[in-house]
Amino acid sequence: MKLKVLGSVDGVTGYGEVIRQIILALHELGVNLWVQPQNCGCTHIKISPEIDRLLTILKLEKKYEGCFYVNVPSFFRVNMEKPSIGLTMSEADGICHGWVNCCNRLERILVPSRFNYETFRQSGVKENKLRILPLGVDFKHFTPEGKKLIPKELDSDSMFTFLSIGEWLPRKGFDILLKAYVQEFSLQDDVCLILKCYSNNSDYDLVGTRIGKEISAIIKNEKKINPPSVILLPQTLSSREMPSLYRGVNCFVLATHGEGWNMPAFEALACGVPVITTNWSAHADYLNDGIAYLIEIEGIKPIPAYGLSVDEIYLGNRWAQPSMEHLRSLMRSVYENYEQAKRKANKGMKMIRANLSWEECGRGVIRHFTEIMQNK
Repeated sequence: MKLKVLGSVDGVTGYGEVIRQIILALHELGVNLWVQPQNCGCTHIKISPEIDRLLTILKLEKKYEGCFYVNVPSFFRVNMEKPSIGLTMSEADGICHGWVNCCNRLERILVPSRFNYETFRQSGVKENKLRILPLGVDFKHFTPEGKKLIPKELDSDSMFTFLSIGEWLPRKGFDILLKAYVQEFSLQDDVCLILKCYSNNSDYDLVGTRIGKEISAIIKNEKKINPPSVILLPQTLSSREMPSLYRGVNCFVLATHGEGWNMPAFEALACGVPVITTNWSAHADYLNDGIAYLIEIEGIKPIPAYGLSVDEIYLGNRWAQPSMEHLRSLMRSVYENYEQAKRKANKGMKMIRANLSWEECGRGVIRHFTEIMQNK
């Protein structure tokens, strides 16, 4: 099989990591690939030497039997002569009309969860085109054993550390997390929140000046004497560096309004790190109270306009409102009952290893193209 694969191969977002891992999986499964990068943002990461060498070779191939897109639907293009499949996702309870049209032009649309299957179907994507294909975790690198990355800004190696990761967007709920954290803890708790955040827009800067100012404003607005420690890590890390960051913390937390997959939560669990995240959207198909700490939601609310380029994607749709009070209690629970939290995380690690592999994801891509080609 020969496939043309298109997506943001050096992108810092989840789509970038997904396409890199799928390229590796398909290559190892014997698929001939021609990779065409698509530029999906201003922020890029240093890709691993292994993938870099592979991409140098795969950009040269020109012959292909099918097109495989790993991106938001607005990047899908119709090929009248070759079968085309798109792997995509959304974080809200529906998708915009433009995305629906883009999806319906392709032969098949792969989404990673039942949540996305339903939101795409209810928005108007034809059901006979939709299939569920779970994504994976790189088990060779995301393991409990190995090097730990401890931020030099930490006052002490013994501090209890919470980690949150993502693009600095309203959807990620960093404001909710910061408020809950500052309200629940103080400087006397010997605790630290590490925010691994970046901007994917033209205002990206290496030291995170704008993000740092917004974090300071949120903390100051809480008017708390001696607030707990917060560290911002604005620099991008490669996928090979990320496992050491997870291993160096005590708990991963993301008070998100909605996720198309929530890659960091699965990667953290693969490293044996307890996870706190919102009980809604794609990851809720796979995470439960037995393996993670799920934040209750106060309801599904209309998504407001923030004056951002992504506003049009969410217009008219809704996402979850995580409970700040419940988030506070979960963070306190993990902090005070850490051995119990670690046992829960170990169960989650076993679940991920049993069910979410990139090899199986790659086999799924091959299976869907084979079905379409045989029916041509």
